Amino acid sequence: MNNKNAHILVVDDSASARSLIQAYLDGTYIKAAFAENAVQAVKKAKSNPFDLIMLDVRLPDISGIEVCKMLKSDARTKDIPVIFVTVASDKKSLVEGFRAGAVDYITKPFEKEELLARVETHLRMKRYLEELVVARKKAEESEKLKMAFLSNMSHEIRTPMNSIVGFAELLQDSDLTPSEREEFSAIIINSGEQLLSIIDEILEVSKEEAGELRLFEQEFSLKKLMGELRTIFANRLKNKPVQIVLRIADEAPDRIVADKVRLKQVLDNLLSNAVKFTEEGLIELGYRLVKKEMPVLEFFVKDTGVGIPKEKQETIFERFTQVEENLTRNFTGTGLGLSIVKRLVTFMGGAVRLRSEPGKGSTFLFTLPYKEPTEIQKDVSGEKTVKTGLFPVGAWEGKTILIADDVKQIFAFFRETLKRTGVEMFYAKDGKEAMEIYTNHRNEIDMALIDVQMPEMNGLEVARAIRKNDPDIPLIAQTGLALNISRKEALDAGFNDVIYKPIKIEELSRIMRHYLG
Repeated sequence: MNNKNAHILVVDDSASARSLIQAYLDGTYIKAAFAENAVQAVKKAKSNPFDLIMLDVRLPDISGIEVCKMLKSDARTKDIPVIFVTVASDKKSLVEGFRAGAVDYITKPFEKEELLARVETHLRMKRYLEELVVARKKAEESEKLKMAFLSNMSHEIRTPMNSIVGFAELLQDSDLTPSEREEFSAIIINSGEQLLSIIDEILEVSKEEAGELRLFEQEFSLKKLMGELRTIFANRLKNKPVQIVLRIADEAPDRIVADKVRLKQVLDNLLSNAVKFTEEGLIELGYRLVKKEMPVLEFFVKDTGVGIPKEKQETIFERFTQVEENLTRNFTGTGLGLSIVKRLVTFMGGAVRLRSEPGKGSTFLFTLPYKEPTEIQKDVSGEKTVKTGLFPVGAWEGKTILIADDVKQIFAFFRETLKRTGVEMFYAKDGKEAMEIYTNHRNEIDMALIDVQMPEMNGLEVARAIRKNDPDIPLIAQTGLALNISRKEALDAGFNDVIYKPIKIEELSRIMRHYLG
């Protein structure tokens, strides 16, 4: 019901009263149906969704008071507001009418303005109540989904944490064989990556709700990115009878301009979804160029998994949703991945669609605007070949680096990782101490790895302060805020490069080789 579509029932045995009310309502958005007695009134009220009933107290068969009681006792009519029509002297009937469930009254003879004002007021009140009921149901559903999500999240986080803590304790056993140590270490690493993926999904949703999503476009090799993803997921599928293949159209471009991080995030979520729900068969990953006035790249991830029922395909992109409850019990996940996919693709100017049939698999397709690189665009993707022999013995003998991080375990990580290389280290527990060490030893320090988020002074402030006096020293930003601190922000503050936590050994090696030689 809205102000352009209101339907009321007028119950009055007086033909002149009915005609007068009809005349008052002519030309308004309110349409009226009429009943001459109680029997007609109850029958019509139960068979039509009226928004309001105007009920004469005095009817020829049953009193309006009793009719009101009958309406309020029936689930089909109990929520329809009732306005009594009576004479001014009938105070007793008014009191009984309110007790029976009426919301208002109007006395005969009535003025047009008063009648319309009372009717419109209660129509508005009914609409507001209906909106409140809908809003309450949505809030209850949302709360139910969030509670289910939090319960699922507890399980999702505890599962990899159990593996990390449990196998880390097992590694302390001095009787372990080398192969056992290698196996346990691999389990810890894989569990850590799983935990990081869960945290990233939660942070992505928080960032979107705060309105902080941003795009950072760059030129990069799309074919290389797709190949890397195929390799990563092929490794995840090594214990499943599932093959992953890359299908790229012959005319598809290689180098493009886009947000590489966001695109990888979308494809990663779609591939993770395919791996999760495909027990055997094939997963296909690819893209093609769709030539039209505004050309687009069309990506696809196709699987031979369980498929999605048609009635669930509209809700699959909503937050905290998985296909159905029995799947939620059988397959892990946050229920956020596909909602992130849709929002990121939309944010990048594209669209997502789904083709699926239960038992026959699913195909997720999405488009992005195709932007061809120009001569003035530079590749800032950081695509570099990782050398073998990550940290050679004595490689940086005579070099000194400053590690600034308020978490001591991070310094312990650097110390243990680099101890064979001969590099010397200073450690600062906050930004202020980092500046003091730099000031006292600036001629000794060859490179600084500075955490962005520190007490006293944050890393961006430290970088700006150092850059005022030294334009050449390599400054590396290290941060766990991958979704909030962009490469551009770090470079603008004076950093030469960014390394994200948890720090990968290969990435640390690349940084060290590049800036220390």
